Amino acid sequence: RDMQRYRFMEVSMACTSVQAMEDFWIRMFDGKVLFRGLMAGQPFSRMVACGVTLVFREDPAMTVPPGPGQEVQYRNHLGIRVDDLEAAIADLEAKGARFTMTPALVREWQKKHDPGTGAYLQTTYIAPPLSRERITSGEYRHDVAIFPGPDNLWIELNEVHEPTDAQWFPA
Repeated sequence: RDMQRYRFMEVSMACTSVQAMEDFWIRMFDGKVLFRGLMAGQPFSRMVACGVTLVFREDPAMTVPPGPGQEVQYRNHLGIRVDDLEAAIADLEAKGARFTMTPALVREWQKKHDPGTGAYLQTTYIAPPLSRERITSGEYRHDVAIFPGPDNLWIELNEVHEPTDAQWFPA
């Protein structure tokens, strides 16, 4: 019942250029603009891409976060699930994406930050039916690739393999 009462509606973000955001989401993910205009006197756009409603609001005071090449371990991002990560990377690179993290680079980074110590990722809880053993055995695997969009908004592609009895994430 709560699932029907509360449904995710949108992700709304400030940006330096609504037009740049629209162009990016249309080019990369076949996004569709639903509304465009002014909100409180500032340009805005409401669009749908990857099954999610995105609202971009132009903000003249927007501070663009650091971009690729700057040592940032983790940052806000939009995560998109894909069935075939390598195919998605090839498709998006053909459209102009420049990946700063690929599965190979992620594994290299993890080794650098976790030389057998378990320091890279430490979980204090894993929802059943998964367990640490099922994850370390490879039953659950999560590969990631990241590229920056306008305003250095990180777009994270996720290929998730999980046992059918888990299904944490909708396919």
